Amino acid sequence: MVRLLFPKRLTQWFGPLILAGIAALLVAVTVIVSGIVDLSAAKPHPDGWARLLHYTFSRSTAFHAGPTPPADLDSPIRVAAGASYYGQVCARCHGGPGFGQNPVVLSMHPRPQYLKTDLPTAGYSAPELFRIVKAGVKYSAMPSWPADRRDDEIWHLVAFLRAMPKMSPQSFQQLALVSHGQGAGVAPFGAPPKLTPYALRNDDEPPAASFNYRTPVFGFSGYAQDGDALATCSRCHGADGAGGGAFPNLTLQTRDYIASTLAAYAAGRRRSGFMQMVASELSPTQISALADHYVTLPRRSTETHVGPVSAEGQQIAIKGLSSAGLASCASCHGITRAADRAYPILEGQSRWYLANQLRVFRNGGRGSIVGDKHPDPMVKIAKRLTDKQIDAVAAYYAAQPPAAVQSLVPEKTVR
Repeated sequence: MVRLLFPKRLTQWFGPLILAGIAALLVAVTVIVSGIVDLSAAKPHPDGWARLLHYTFSRSTAFHAGPTPPADLDSPIRVAAGASYYGQVCARCHGGPGFGQNPVVLSMHPRPQYLKTDLPTAGYSAPELFRIVKAGVKYSAMPSWPADRRDDEIWHLVAFLRAMPKMSPQSFQQLALVSHGQGAGVAPFGAPPKLTPYALRNDDEPPAASFNYRTPVFGFSGYAQDGDALATCSRCHGADGAGGGAFPNLTLQTRDYIASTLAAYAAGRRRSGFMQMVASELSPTQISALADHYVTLPRRSTETHVGPVSAEGQQIAIKGLSSAGLASCASCHGITRAADRAYPILEGQSRWYLANQLRVFRNGGRGSIVGDKHPDPMVKIAKRLTDKQIDAVAAYYAAQPPAAVQSLVPEKTVR
């Protein structure tokens, strides 16, 4: 009997192993087909099983940890940028300082962690937090980041997660929850518009017939249906639209550029985990109303003091770099009305924002959507600039007074 169970020759093991495998497969198929497995969220995982799942998750996170964090990871500008997203999305499951967690999300299994306490975040390094935010977690309702290759946005949220455990309720409310300028105006949703397709990572995932990748969508807060879109925009761009820090100054742009950019975000043609979530909720009527609103606001520079501007920054902006084969920035930005939709006005924009966007172009996070017949030339341009040159040209444009839109050459004179 012992020899039958434990044969001496290796080849004699093949038969029993194959039979055992077939038997295990039959048992698994029987269990699945019978429906005996209880997948109800009303019953929690047994303690041992929950611990095993979390340990597996922790080891997977450590193995696939993200890249080296940026040098300014914990800067106030990144913390504030991450706060705006956390308050709009993440807080609805994970709570925050001065707030508990929603009873609906605590009825999920596994339950989302309460991230105010030190325990959930202190045990993970910044690269591990990056991995969790970017990749999400299967079977846990933790989503992956909506926009691929926008690592800069993910680092914003990581910065906030690292800062939040020591944050007071007052600071949390001011950074993440308060809609500055709420009630400043409304943008009615209007009549139900025709639904239009949008692109998202893995939007061909089976079963395709079970999903609806079309805008407008019903969002987390329903702000679009409530008509209070301006309050949501004010979270990041401010009630005056001047943005600041990590977010662009909308008062500097033309109406056509704002409208076309919102439409591009909604459709996924321009990547952003921050903006696609917001823009995809808007109706065409609201996109038009928001563009009208921001062009009526007073135009002013984002920063009151930029500091000294280098000759190199002015050279790149006005004359270009012959050594790198680059034309001047001014050859595209803000010259003709024909360019209003394609090229933003840079004068008076935030220095940090401009420099960050150039680095996003350089890293492939913008301007290279799969399937584009006409790739954005900014990708090649940014790859030819050093960090020093990027900072220099960003400082130059941040120091310039806002360009007067009415001074642009009328489209009919352009040939």
